[in-house]
Amino acid sequence: MKVKNKKNVAKAISGIAKTHKIKRNKIKRLTEKKGKKKKISKKALIEVGLKNEKKNPKAKVESTQSIVNDNLIKLTNISYKGAPESSTPSLYKEQKKVDGDKTPVSFIKKMKDKLKGARFRYLNEQFYSSSSQEALQYFKKEPSAFKAYHNGYMQQVIQWPVKPLSVIIKQINPILKKSNVNSPVVVADFGCGDAKLARTFPKVKVHSFDLVAVNQYVTAGDMAHTSLTNGSVDIAIFCLSLMGTNLQSFIKEANRVLKTGGLMKIAEIESRFDNINTFIDNLAKYGFEKTKLDQTIEMFVFMDFKKTQDISKTALKKKLPILELKPCIYKKR
Repeated sequence: MKVKNKKNVAKAISGIAKTHKIKRNKIKRLTEKKGKKKKISKKALIEVGLKNEKKNPKAKVESTQSIVNDNLIKLTNISYKGAPESSTPSLYKEQKKVDGDKTPVSFIKKMKDKLKGARFRYLNEQFYSSSSQEALQYFKKEPSAFKAYHNGYMQQVIQWPVKPLSVIIKQINPILKKSNVNSPVVVADFGCGDAKLARTFPKVKVHSFDLVAVNQYVTAGDMAHTSLTNGSVDIAIFCLSLMGTNLQSFIKEANRVLKTGGLMKIAEIESRFDNINTFIDNLAKYGFEKTKLDQTIEMFVFMDFKKTQDISKTALKKKLPILELKPCIYKKR
């Protein structure tokens, strides 16, 4: 009822009260007879407006299957953060995010990363417990394994405070700048990975060797036996590549291909050495004289050597010491 003023409001309230009083009086007459309560008939209740004339429909009994289906529909229609707007209604659980990244990291991706890391650590341990020739044969049968190893290695490099190859590139940059057609500087990169050194200096002749050629810059093969001619190289580089049970074969090969007075640069993880001075002394017997030792950079050791003599003719006559370094075992992350 629409009321326009206070007078009408009072009138409306009076009318409502009067109506209810009439109904109460009717109920009282129906229920009181000779001081006894009388059962109110359904007809009487309908008459005073306290019961509807229409019968209430019987509740529909639903089957168990119907209830289950309805519940499933309600459940799958729940909207969760992270659900694609255009997708069929389904359950999405909000996922954790990587610091600094707004993209959700899925559980499947995490598990794949763990499997990749586990495979890398396994391959890494195999490298240190086998010869370069055995490793080469393995990767010929399983070429995808090298890719898995390389990807795992790159994931480790990301965690390092310093990139050893970047340090070496900075050190040899002044020398390579002097390289020209008349006086070329030739470099041999042993265990080059993806040949970053060659890609950094495209105008310089850089021979890149590794077990598998991941790109056009790399020559695949056993770096203990390269195709380079004797005394044809100015700089030989071993950046975290003195691996395997025959690492002395790599040093012999470096001695063979380097010019007398040529430079050999070694970068290794410091924890691999029991005694660095002993290692340096042993290299002297392979025809190399230490010119620089840098242990100031966290985790790593950088060493420079000059070739002082050719050992190719004396290697069979003189008993050379065995060169050994401890395996580098990467921790689970």
